[in-house]
Amino acid sequence: MRISGGVLSYVLAISLLMSVGLSMLTLYVYYARMEQIHYLTRIRLQKNLASGIQMTLGEYDHFEYDRTYDFDLYGEEQDSISILRRAWGLLDQYRVTAYKGNQEVRRIYTLAHRPEDKGRSAVFLVDDGRPLSLVGDTRLIGDCYLPVSGVQSAYINRVGYTNDSLIYGTEQKSEKKLPEVRLSDAFGRMEQLEGVQQEQDNDTLINSFDADLVEVKVGNAGVSKVYSGHVLITSQSRLIFDTLASTMDIVAYAPVIEFLNGFQGNGQFFATDTIIVHDNVKLTYPTVLATYNRNDLATIQTRGKCEITGWLLMDGSKDGFRRRVIYLEDGTQFRGMIYCNGMLETYGTVEGHVTVKRFLVNAQTGVYENYLFNATIDGTQLDTAFLALSQWFYKKEGKVLKYLN
Repeated sequence: MRISGGVLSYVLAISLLMSVGLSMLTLYVYYARMEQIHYLTRIRLQKNLASGIQMTLGEYDHFEYDRTYDFDLYGEEQDSISILRRAWGLLDQYRVTAYKGNQEVRRIYTLAHRPEDKGRSAVFLVDDGRPLSLVGDTRLIGDCYLPVSGVQSAYINRVGYTNDSLIYGTEQKSEKKLPEVRLSDAFGRMEQLEGVQQEQDNDTLINSFDADLVEVKVGNAGVSKVYSGHVLITSQSRLIFDTLASTMDIVAYAPVIEFLNGFQGNGQFFATDTIIVHDNVKLTYPTVLATYNRNDLATIQTRGKCEITGWLLMDGSKDGFRRRVIYLEDGTQFRGMIYCNGMLETYGTVEGHVTVKRFLVNAQTGVYENYLFNATIDGTQLDTAFLALSQWFYKKEGKVLKYLN
């Protein structure tokens, strides 16, 4: 039986097409399987990453700074994670990585805590043996930890206390000492902190927290650009942030830091002398303003209607607490927690908590210690999502404050 050559060619063509089709099907099944394996691996890595984050939140104080810890989660050499803890200003920064083979996932974040009961109160005033005196339209709302001598109404310039109740909350007994915050340790780290120096040619510098620290040294020209991320801004004298500047998650360190009218941003700002916040400045959460003095005067002062959300901290040597003053002008809106190992003079509104050595009022008739005049401190208005630093009045379990890029 003869078969024409055309049929043979037809069979060969069909065979070739089937071979190509089968090859394509085989490759499709292979790559689909590889994609499934890759997907399942990513899911497993994400779960391991979450386990690593939970490990840092529960055992945050077991990790030393600048040391990488490697863990095999289940002892099967299939679920590896690494954890690195670094200091970033007053915050602890963690980098958790889950990896398998050449695949890895990573998150970098800062850690804080829920405030404990005292941190949710309106006031914790050290018991120096003198009462707290209230004058004018002063309102203390929430629990107040006060000296044994308690609270009383008083007069300044013939103005008395004008509200119905001295405290709109419960009165608790405070202690004779402030909680220790070890602000000197943070300032010591600031003095030693160094990064890769970089000149900024354009108007924006964004540096990932997965990259090396970038240090920007600023002269008399001040700061008028956008800075974000793993960036340290320093000055040997005065560090001025003008209206055109913007910051996010950075750290700044200088003897004097000043925010000019209209500035908006956040970060951690450390001064050895003075911090000044002008009118219409908006410092968003999470912002840290901190001063520490060893011998000379230290001040944090607001001038006009500004908004600050975060933490104010002031500390120094054991002697000379009267040389340390936080001044909040009328029109200041502060939300967060204040720690003042010195004198707090406030005429603004504090929505949150104040821990203080003594209150202060400067009037025409004299200087009054442990007086409040036309001030509002409302501990009930602190947002439930607001976290406390690892410094004072915080619960032991850690919480993620912010995920960093």
